[in-house]
Amino acid sequence: MVCFSSVRQQQAKAFSQRFELPLLKKKSDRYELQLLIHDDLIELFDKQLNTTLSIDFLNGPLAHRHQFGGGRGQAIAKAVGLKSGVTPTVLDVTAGLAGDAYVLATLGCSMTLVERSAIIFSLIEDAVERATLNETFNPILKQGFQIVNKDAIDYIKEQQATDGIAPDVIYIDPMYPDRKKSALVKKDMQILQRLHIKENNAAELLDIALQFAKKRVVVKRPVQAETLSNKKPNTCIKSKKTRYDIYTIAKML
Repeated sequence: MVCFSSVRQQQAKAFSQRFELPLLKKKSDRYELQLLIHDDLIELFDKQLNTTLSIDFLNGPLAHRHQFGGGRGQAIAKAVGLKSGVTPTVLDVTAGLAGDAYVLATLGCSMTLVERSAIIFSLIEDAVERATLNETFNPILKQGFQIVNKDAIDYIKEQQATDGIAPDVIYIDPMYPDRKKSALVKKDMQILQRLHIKENNAAELLDIALQFAKKRVVVKRPVQAETLSNKKPNTCIKSKKTRYDIYTIAKML
């Protein structure tokens, strides 16, 4: 961690102690990934790719997707069951950079985002804090946009044990299968893959999600990829590069 902000020194110190990360005053060639704390922004610097990663809900690609993505007519909206008179609550158990969750939130869904990586969680949290300064984000907060830093399987088990309210839909976007040419993978996805290393519990996550969701589980996959497990989806919705496998728990009303 590198803290350039005098007003966020205590925040940076607490974070570094909690996750046992060295806290520096300037960037160092010693570390491949460095979380940079500024007065008004938290970003992740990747020395290998020589790039920084941050999340912005109100500007850039996410704002463009919100404005021109196709609304409730887009594949992801249909996959979670959004239609006239039906706006499901959604638990996104693989939040990542929160792009899909934000799109669903702009379409009216109450969202809970679960992200295992404390680093990625801090980027989402920072993006939410910055977005709250703009009144256009208020409706999203009002309907529900909760973020949780926890392993997804542990989170669902805790909710089951405490009789937590089950969401209508659980959304799973596991790491895509390895590609032979890393250049085909966008830089932000490369960084995510490095932070998450290799996760092989996606099939287990699907099993427990099917036990917890009220109405359906949606799994995002590359359009030609195999299903996440031996369980076959009830149906799927495809876009040009993406397929949404839909496992129906109960018929959406």
